[in-house]
Amino acid sequence: MNENKNPNVQQAQIHRRLSPSAKRKRRKAKMRRRLGMMLSILVLIVAVVAVGYLSITETGVTTAGNAIVAPETGKDAPVATEDPQPTATPEPTPEPNPMANINVTWDTTGIEGYDYLIAINRAADCVTIYTKDENGNYLKPYFPMICSTGEDTPLGEYRTIEQYRWRYLFGDVYGQYAVRIVEHILFHSVPYLSQNPADLEYEEFNKLGTPASLGCIRLQVADVKWIYDNCPIGTPVVLYDDAENPGPLGRPDFTPIDVNDEKLRGWDPTDPDPANPWAAKNPRPKTEIPV
Repeated sequence: MNENKNPNVQQAQIHRRLSPSAKRKRRKAKMRRRLGMMLSILVLIVAVVAVGYLSITETGVTTAGNAIVAPETGKDAPVATEDPQPTATPEPTPEPNPMANINVTWDTTGIEGYDYLIAINRAADCVTIYTKDENGNYLKPYFPMICSTGEDTPLGEYRTIEQYRWRYLFGDVYGQYAVRIVEHILFHSVPYLSQNPADLEYEEFNKLGTPASLGCIRLQVADVKWIYDNCPIGTPVVLYDDAENPGPLGRPDFTPIDVNDEKLRGWDPTDPDPANPWAAKNPRPKTEIPV
């Protein structure tokens, strides 16, 4: 008789020979093996889920396609969006143009060796110093000065021709830091009764900003000294009228003199002379000359 080597047949034959109690034990053992396998699979699934949760917590967000998914935070999570449109960068606020209301009718072509053009608004008793812009033209306002002109102050375009530390003027008076523009028309300080910086005609000083001269352009000492020091002979000068617009930088104020103050009234408050008693004033009167 041939021996049957099929394992399933052999198991069936052994099972028929077992007693009922042995069969029950066999079934229980088989069930325990199945439960053990199911428990192992369950533990493995839990471990995989835990690793994924820790990964989400550490990164803060996960991606799903092109959408951005926010982690749960206890608050309403932002709505996922795809390919958000970039926010347009706002245009910068344009800086005000000081020349917007100025009608420039004179030649502004820059001249080599001359950094400044001096423009006198006769109708507004204001001077504006222009320097060169990026194209080399005199179209960049630098700083303003208050002045006094007069009925004989001419209009037109000129270039300075002479300078004087002190200059004798009409009316038997003197001016500091005089610069000739044309013929008898000069830049100079408010008049002095003598060539002494403590002998100022203080009542004339308080007329700055109004027509008060015989044609020259009167300035505070600090202002006219700046022209004397920084504008060489040949500097372009223009005289014009514009009562509506003193200049692109406006017309600055000045510190009037108390005519009853005998200690201070003989001095121009802006005079840099070390002996000037105005130097002890706090704050000391100053002009708009840039540092």
